[in-house]
Amino acid sequence: MPRKPQSRKTTIIESLFNLRWQGPGNPLTDPLVTLAQVEEAIGEYNSDNPQRPLSRLNPANFLKDFIRNKASANSNWPPSVLERGYTARQATGEGLCFEFVRLQSGQPLPFPITVIPAPGPNVVTVALQSASMPLASRRLGRRDEAWLIQVIARLKVIESHLALCSPRTFFQVDLLQTNVKLARAEIDALFLGIEQLPDIQPAQLREVVIACEAKGLRDDILEDQLIAQVKATFRMAAVNQDTVMPIAIKAIAPSRVYVVQFRPVNRLEAADLSSLSVESEAIYELIPPVPGVGK
Repeated sequence: MPRKPQSRKTTIIESLFNLRWQGPGNPLTDPLVTLAQVEEAIGEYNSDNPQRPLSRLNPANFLKDFIRNKASANSNWPPSVLERGYTARQATGEGLCFEFVRLQSGQPLPFPITVIPAPGPNVVTVALQSASMPLASRRLGRRDEAWLIQVIARLKVIESHLALCSPRTFFQVDLLQTNVKLARAEIDALFLGIEQLPDIQPAQLREVVIACEAKGLRDDILEDQLIAQVKATFRMAAVNQDTVMPIAIKAIAPSRVYVVQFRPVNRLEAADLSSLSVESEAIYELIPPVPGVGK
């Protein structure tokens, strides 16, 4: 049974929903919630609850942090909103924070849990040098995903995985951008890979956009989040490639990261994409240890 909601955000989400509710059978006045509306709702909550105020400094992360752990999000989602048939999804850009959306038919939870499982006992562990990282950057090591993706990029973890553990042949992998904010998804890093297509003679190469998601020690790798990133990548105006390959990275212990590579998705498949297939996985141990990773 779901526990009694504990998050202060529960009350704020419910108040934002109530402002839009027009009764059974009627659409919401506006399912989109802006950053300004979230900030205003937090301010009203703080006025009523001065002993337990919630910070108004970063409304962009209001829902992102709420749904970071699906079990917690399901426990803390307002029961009255669930009973009226609504959940939410993150929205970015144009001053937006999130959007209230209807539950799918037969959907019992506001945020269905499809978690990529932790690595099994037979997953290979690869030692990876971190001596090339400047000492100055080590002093600022943090636990957040921004630091994790910076470490991954500096140490070329993605490139190493695709060279050592992938069933595919990549001749080149380049980092395009980190912290990519799109309309309905955020991608921690985008890479461009040059892959040799298998079983084709003469040899042919293709460009593959690699969408990378990073997760900290306490956060789950969520399949639906990866799927949303694939679809969002294809919607980018600058992406004319026909293949996107999702990769997830999760810190699992001090200076140890788990990398999961999924089967690439063709542009024509993206609209109906509902699940991903794991193609390769490995654990990378950073030597010497990198502060903040997996702490």
